[in-house]
Amino acid sequence: MQVPSFTSHLGIRFERDESGESVAFLDLAPHHLNQRGVAHGGVVTALLDSALGAAVISAIPPEWWCATTTLATQFVAGARPGRLTARGRVVGRGARVAFAAGEILDSADRLIATAHGTWHLWPHRPGRPEQPGPAGAVVMRGTGIPLRVGKIVAVGRNYAEHAAEMGEPTGAAPLLFLKPASALAGGGALALPTSLGEISHEVELVAVIGKEGRAIDPAAGDDHVLGYAVGLDLTLRDLQRVAKARGEPWALAKGFDGSAPISPVAPRDEVGDGSGLRISLEVNGERRQQANTSEMLLGVGALIAHVSRFMTLERGDLLFTGTPAGVGPLRPGDRITAEIERVGRLDVVVEADPGG
Repeated sequence: MQVPSFTSHLGIRFERDESGESVAFLDLAPHHLNQRGVAHGGVVTALLDSALGAAVISAIPPEWWCATTTLATQFVAGARPGRLTARGRVVGRGARVAFAAGEILDSADRLIATAHGTWHLWPHRPGRPEQPGPAGAVVMRGTGIPLRVGKIVAVGRNYAEHAAEMGEPTGAAPLLFLKPASALAGGGALALPTSLGEISHEVELVAVIGKEGRAIDPAAGDDHVLGYAVGLDLTLRDLQRVAKARGEPWALAKGFDGSAPISPVAPRDEVGDGSGLRISLEVNGERRQQANTSEMLLGVGALIAHVSRFMTLERGDLLFTGTPAGVGPLRPGDRITAEIERVGRLDVVVEADPGG
């Protein structure tokens, strides 16, 4: 069980009982006692804070963070040498606050103290710098916690103006294709196979799946989103044109190494349902793409429902939701800045891959 680290010096240990409640144990030692041989009030309060805090931590996603904002302790009896057992439970929760309560018993099951309090919740650890994740993973913004990526599902023709500029029809079912996890990249220098022809940029809102689902109802689609990221769907355009002309798959044009750069993941609670967000891309300071995610023909929830009709969506899957108009070519040395309101920013510098 993940526990508050500030209690380790007191010697507090944690368990979960059969009912799922958090249980904290402390064997009272001489340094825990006052001159009358009774546990210091601060020790009792710390034990209750630990038990209630552990209950809150166990009730929120692992990438979240929490901190005590209020704690009221009621002392019933003095605690003398022996083992103290504190139990905590979450009694209520809002979007950014949790309410917990608990009590302490001594080794004779005598009630020593009770407490109730509130905890502030963050979808990420405040002030923690971003860290790059391992290969094949994305990281949560603020915490740096990596999330292993499964499949990458991408959507084409989800902005009408982009479909028009590519000479593609709209109004039919969404066009879906896959990228391998090896296509993932982060920000910074990115070596691309420019020798294989034109590479085009496509900025996209990426939904990161946090909960498994199959045949998901459109109204419940948002419930399966862990968070959102800024993504680039890079395309070997010359290879794609040839594949289209021959009626062949686009796998090589879309799935090459580095074709899916992605920013750290912003928690869903900080973004919303993915609609109404300004999305843009600049190359060398020149604005090339600009739109609003409300212009998507199908929103995130509807896309999740559609994809899950055909394949199970699992935690760690990525859904690239389509790009607005303005896609264009990239060359070695180009500096890309992609931004989505409330989601984040992705900066990439294009380099030529000497091996590709």
